[in-house]
Amino acid sequence: MAQVKSGGYRRWWIVGAVLAVAALAAVPVGGVAHYMISNAVGRTTTATNADGTERTVYWRDYPGVAGVDPQEIMEGPTPEEGSTAGQAMVAEIKAALSAEFQLAWAPEDAQARTSPFHGPVENGYGGESLLTVVNSPESQSTSVPEAWADKQRAISLIGGIARKYGFGAPTIDTSETWPAEDRIRNLGGLTPDKQVIVYGMAFGPAGQWLSFRFQDLSKDSDGAFEGRLHPPEGSQWQMNTLALSYGANGLLPAENRKEFEARFEPFHGLTPPEPLES
Repeated sequence: MAQVKSGGYRRWWIVGAVLAVAALAAVPVGGVAHYMISNAVGRTTTATNADGTERTVYWRDYPGVAGVDPQEIMEGPTPEEGSTAGQAMVAEIKAALSAEFQLAWAPEDAQARTSPFHGPVENGYGGESLLTVVNSPESQSTSVPEAWADKQRAISLIGGIARKYGFGAPTIDTSETWPAEDRIRNLGGLTPDKQVIVYGMAFGPAGQWLSFRFQDLSKDSDGAFEGRLHPPEGSQWQMNTLALSYGANGLLPAENRKEFEARFEPFHGLTPPEPLES
């Protein structure tokens, strides 16, 4: 299973684990046992065989990942092909944004340089998939369009180029399910035109995605974000930026194709269950 070595990630994982243990401590013994057994077995469903008999389907053996169409996976790019095309898309978008808004781009942050490929990854049903996650490094401009109309124009430009690569229209994550105080604290406002941080995504086939993020401290009226977002010394992290990143939730390595097809056969035609809670 892929491991993330980031200290920040590990710190929050430990906090989450402590909270999970505390929550379990308040559950009756029978409930704890049921929880542990359910997670060991993974998701299961019942399927009817051709002769009318029923069988239990153990989705922990599913070779894909929850939420990604297996046909798109098999027809999609390998992780290397996806990364190459994704970086070409980002480069084309950067060039167009530079021409339209006179943006310059910060060099890649050497401190954050890691492999974009991570696998094998969990399938969401209690087992391992045969897929590889792609998380390419983020590209950050050294300034940001401040007017909301300019941000909208930038999003439209991003979408026009992403469409050429088979991606859908970019959408802003408005975080409308968050309480108002959380949106103000984490984003800087209740509507995108007032927010310090505006982010969204465009989705492509086989679980691929393109993310964009505006970070605009001209909207930081009380200075709350200034100290919070200040980069460490030597970092290429930009305070005011339009950031772009390509990734994929699971692409099929060429060397895993035959095994993927064989492992997928028992699941062909079945409706996937809801993934396990993470």
